[in-house]
Amino acid sequence: MKKILAILLVVLATGNGFAQQRPYRFGIKAGINYISLENYGKGYYSDFDAKSGWTFGVLFQYKTGGFVNYSVVPELVFTNSTTDVDLIYVTDCITTIQTIDLPVNFKVGLQLSKIFRPYVLGNIYGSYIVNYQGDIFYLLDKDESWVKSNINKFFFGVSAGLGFDLWKFQIEGRYRWNLNRINSEDYAALKQQGLELTCAFLF
Repeated sequence: MKKILAILLVVLATGNGFAQQRPYRFGIKAGINYISLENYGKGYYSDFDAKSGWTFGVLFQYKTGGFVNYSVVPELVFTNSTTDVDLIYVTDCITTIQTIDLPVNFKVGLQLSKIFRPYVLGNIYGSYIVNYQGDIFYLLDKDESWVKSNINKFFFGVSAGLGFDLWKFQIEGRYRWNLNRINSEDYAALKQQGLELTCAFLF
């Protein structure tokens, strides 16, 4: 009888501790991406292939609800993305863009167990280009100062995806689309889009 009571006390204590978990958590994240430039009808380019890039950053998560729950997750991440641009008259123009991104994620999840929660997400984000390099930006025989003054460094976009929390880990995949374009004459139709796969550790 004493053993049964002890087991019940442990179960109740564990359940009570789970119910009283903090609604907020911090985290660090890193992952890979296949984000590339895409052509929307202008310029002398023809084909774009995403090369693997990387991302890392920090996040803050606030969650509320029970079995069906909701969370808001702002992030601050650094993204390095690479595109292999196959132009009509030049091949293999490798272009790399590095951005600081500020996504705000909205997630709806199901708490299937104490440590497992799958969810769907949507987000809005802003990005600022901190560095870019590659032949595609210099094919007009312009100098670097001209390119810097004509590239639109601010981007806005949306993402959608799926993920799950497993104990203190968060695995996630999402696809992002830029809403505004690079503003640089023949490159005015370029946008960024692609897949991101990340793993976060929450504490």
